[in-house]
Amino acid sequence: MAYARLRGKKWSARWTTRLGLPAEKGGFSSKKEAIIFAEEQEALERREKLTRPSELNMSMNFYVENHWGPSLDVAKQTKHDYQLQYNSHIAPYFGNRSMASIKPEDIQKWRVELKTKPATTGYQLSANTVEKITNLLGAILKDAHANDRIHQNPMLKIKRKKPKQERKVVPLSLETVQKLAAGFAPRWQILIWIGFFTGLRPSEVLGLTWDRLDFENQTIKVDRQLSRFSDKIFEDHLKTAKTYRTIPFPVGLQTLITDHVNRFGLGPHGLLMQNRSGKIWRYKDAGAMFREVARPLGLEKGDGLHQLRHTFVSVLINLNVNAKQIQEWLGHESILETMDRYGHLFPNSLMQASNLLDNHVIENLNHNQNRKMLA
Repeated sequence: MAYARLRGKKWSARWTTRLGLPAEKGGFSSKKEAIIFAEEQEALERREKLTRPSELNMSMNFYVENHWGPSLDVAKQTKHDYQLQYNSHIAPYFGNRSMASIKPEDIQKWRVELKTKPATTGYQLSANTVEKITNLLGAILKDAHANDRIHQNPMLKIKRKKPKQERKVVPLSLETVQKLAAGFAPRWQILIWIGFFTGLRPSEVLGLTWDRLDFENQTIKVDRQLSRFSDKIFEDHLKTAKTYRTIPFPVGLQTLITDHVNRFGLGPHGLLMQNRSGKIWRYKDAGAMFREVARPLGLEKGDGLHQLRHTFVSVLINLNVNAKQIQEWLGHESILETMDRYGHLFPNSLMQASNLLDNHVIENLNHNQNRKMLA
């Protein structure tokens, strides 16, 4: 049993090893610190006693494939993204190693390599991407530790700097949006205009069907999105409860969609768009087409279909639509998500508020002064 005893002016931690022998470590300034340390050591001893040697030699690839992966309770797309990150950046370095052999310095060297070695795309990984990959490795090691496959989690000893903020969202000009639309073949131009007029996420745009459009009440019902996987049409559910929403249906967009459907018809399952073969137009192909049109117009690497959503928000801000209304329109879970993403697009609100306060005070003082003069 773990306990502490006073030895001179310092406290000593005492515990029992897995072999039943007493162990002790001194030098603690308080009884509480000594007991906490002793309890941690006994927990570690029990863990080592219960863990089979074969499990300590388990490779990371084996653990991910047979334990961690099957237990993941996340959306299919998220699981797919994790698999890509693992295969590309973690497995080549740690996959064939036993997890128990991984030391903090190994992780640190791996992180340095991620930051300096170009990815398969030819570009260096951003600081935020490196942190996301590190978080994935940390989640695997944490799970292995919780399930007694390793005695200690080496990630806990890694000192990580907070990554620099990603570059801010830069909306497109209306002229660029027009050029983007013109760069597509006529049957796909509607993709650009739906994104621009509604601010829908790309998968929501691609998953939009005729029966979700209410021309009479001028609204669009957003309650599903196109799956990125070929074995299903729509995702089983949206990201959060707030993502299910009804948004305005601008008159200009009504005309564009009506003209589009009259000219090209509907796709499978009532979808507004279809691919060259008249089948479902998936995100991967739509995104590739967008990038092909966008690069000659000066859009940077990483600027994809989401730029239409960002541009939509900038237009609303310029029209003095408040942040709460924008949050509801976009389907963000909280106003913090909206402001973190788009706060820099709002005008200098503090200076504006100060000027409004000045004007309010001056107007009221002048009003009161005039009333006194008239009394």
